[in-house]
Amino acid sequence: MNQAQVNTNINFVNNKQLFIKQIKANYFRNYKNLELNLSADNIVLVGHNGVGKTNILEAVSYLTSGRGIRKAKSKDLSYNSFDDKFYENLFWGVHASVFVMDKTFEIGTGIQKNNNSRLVKINGEFAKQADLSKLVKISWITPQMLLIFHNGMQEKRRFIDRLINISNPTHVGLLYRYEFLIKERLKIINNYNGNKIWIDTIENDIVNLSINIIESRKKFVSEMQSIFFKSDLNEEFFPDICIEITGKAEELLDSLGKEKYHSKMIEILRKNRNDGISSFIGPHKSELLIFKRESKQEIRYCSTGEQKVMLISLIFKHCDLIESIYKQTPILLLDDIIEHLDDIHKRALFEKTSEHNSQCWFTCTNSRAFKDYPVSYKSIDVNKLQKNFSKKRELKYA
Repeated sequence: MNQAQVNTNINFVNNKQLFIKQIKANYFRNYKNLELNLSADNIVLVGHNGVGKTNILEAVSYLTSGRGIRKAKSKDLSYNSFDDKFYENLFWGVHASVFVMDKTFEIGTGIQKNNNSRLVKINGEFAKQADLSKLVKISWITPQMLLIFHNGMQEKRRFIDRLINISNPTHVGLLYRYEFLIKERLKIINNYNGNKIWIDTIENDIVNLSINIIESRKKFVSEMQSIFFKSDLNEEFFPDICIEITGKAEELLDSLGKEKYHSKMIEILRKNRNDGISSFIGPHKSELLIFKRESKQEIRYCSTGEQKVMLISLIFKHCDLIESIYKQTPILLLDDIIEHLDDIHKRALFEKTSEHNSQCWFTCTNSRAFKDYPVSYKSIDVNKLQKNFSKKRELKYA
């Protein structure tokens, strides 16, 4: 099938918003048939816990590449009524009309029955997921993201790599290839068949990819620091953040340069392999640190409220970075964002989102929380959207 050709060099003459005009979801989570007709206004989804507010945000998040805000498997997205076996394993789909800088694009994505591979269509033509990330930028903040700062380093690397991929859509491809080759190398070591050329080729590719990944991360950190240092808006409410990505591979690359690093890493890989050691240094071992620039306080040692404020600061500055590169500000999905925020920071957040150049989506349980929002917005009562759903299933994903 022919891939749709997406124009990634759109002439952004004016500063109109990126926003969703209409979104439909079929057999998605607790929704058999959902349809929302919208405008450029920000969206506030109001409803009880477990009614499906975050499911709508998740549907929106599938309008770009990746596995959405929950990193869910495709089979977990399909509508499944515990009272009706007919809907078990049924396909799901999301379709939206998205306004992107003077043009409206029709975007569809989903899976077919008995096929977990996500399909993408742009204006009726089959396309790649990578085309979505070039066309529509979407970022989000969820309560689960705060747990990242207390989890292992692997989750922290995934968090920062997702941000990097929004600004550099080739980054995730490097990571997938790198991780795949590490697994292939391990298989060869465990079942060595004497094919020296094969494993030498794999190790050479691993080293080259490690250089590209380290440099991609280093470039991102440098760009983010530049954005923070230029900051002068709401600094007292959303502090400047420093990001550091460190590791033995990074240190080696900095000290030796690319050519000598390559030779040294090949030497390390071969020696470890001959000694029966499968592990080695590389960007899969990197450490991520996020801390306040002034106090140097690391985010994991801050209170829950401080962590949320630092996360908000980081995501908004990342939006500034995306705008500086693509002249397009990402759509923001803000799940339960005002929880743990005091009135001062809530007002600062409202001011910042009201000035955001693209659509912002909020979820909350009480619409009164937005009574002082400074601009018009569309409030949607999710309790009334869908009466035919399984409460038991939704509590699992709330």
